[in-house]
Amino acid sequence: MSEKLQRLTNPVFQDFVIQNEQVDINDLILGKTPESIDAREAAEQILSRRKAREKLPTWYATSGLVFPPPLSIEQSSSEQTALYKKTILQGQHLIDLTGGMGVDLITLSENFNRATHVEIDPWLSSVFKYNASKLTNSSIQSSNQSAEDFLGGFEGRASFFIDPARRDSDKKKVFLFEDCSPNVVSLLNSFREKAQQVLVKAAPMIDIKLGIQQLKFVKEVHVVSLENECKEVLFLLDFEMEYEPEIHCINLKKGGMESFRFHYQNEKDTEVVYSPLLKYIYEPNASIRKAGAFKAIASHYQLNKVAPNTHLYISEDLNPSFPGRIFEVQSEVNKRNIKTLFPNQKANVISKNHPLTSEQLKKKLNLKDGGEQFVLAFRDQSNKPQMVVCTRIT
Repeated sequence: MSEKLQRLTNPVFQDFVIQNEQVDINDLILGKTPESIDAREAAEQILSRRKAREKLPTWYATSGLVFPPPLSIEQSSSEQTALYKKTILQGQHLIDLTGGMGVDLITLSENFNRATHVEIDPWLSSVFKYNASKLTNSSIQSSNQSAEDFLGGFEGRASFFIDPARRDSDKKKVFLFEDCSPNVVSLLNSFREKAQQVLVKAAPMIDIKLGIQQLKFVKEVHVVSLENECKEVLFLLDFEMEYEPEIHCINLKKGGMESFRFHYQNEKDTEVVYSPLLKYIYEPNASIRKAGAFKAIASHYQLNKVAPNTHLYISEDLNPSFPGRIFEVQSEVNKRNIKTLFPNQKANVISKNHPLTSEQLKKKLNLKDGGEQFVLAFRDQSNKPQMVVCTRIT
């Protein structure tokens, strides 16, 4: 165990971090601390614990852990998304080639007889080995190597998980596989020889169709959102046969999960009915919008669409099973009825394919966020801007 890890695992240091979790970080760094406590190390642990409280509640509640830097917490999977990955991968031996702090691997390892954590950073590798002993009963091997070196020396067959670092040498975010480290595309030949299956985690901004084209052996794509915010795109690779990838649109939320599946060929072939506004308006969740299921969703739920480039859907009868938000239309919004409709000058404004953004519309209508009413602004089938006031049903 390194000297730094010994300091951070010392019970006196651990107690100090917990007791000072709510203090002002600047005051902590500039103030006096016990002689055995490094103020900056304590500050970093406190910041990481704060970030982990909601994202990684099990980690937060486990005593004695050493947390990676705050940036590693930000970039890691949440416990909810890690648990979802557990529904995708299972087998005999799982190898995480970009192990990091190990949130995904610790969760996924429960579906495998063996698991291996591969991490190029010596500090993260040592922290993982220490934390894993407290977070799981599984025996997880650890290797402080690059993904390329480990894979080059690996003999046998396994399932692989890989989450390439999405930053270039200038620390800018990147969204193409060839700009990430490691370059998954360059590893495909090795995966074909050694992988039973591969799960690739990509940034929410990835071009899904380009990713399918580059990775070649994609069986499934899982677009995963948490509380209607797209968090990650997962590509499941299988090398045994060619597939038309099935796209899974997943929105994890309190009390359950919204799920919708489709194929891009079906999306291309589907015909959609466009019509004037009806009683109910449907807004698909973030995963469906990211995946581009703009016609498939209308066909599946037997809904009309407002306009080709306005991704809102309408019906006269309510369909409560729709995966997204549902609104009931009250009336149109115009200059003459604004004061009557919004006596408190509050509403939640949503702009979809409208000339003005939500912020611009709030300023124009003299509205502040809040209240129970929603203003939906969009272009209709004639490309004419419209605004309606609605109440949200789901």
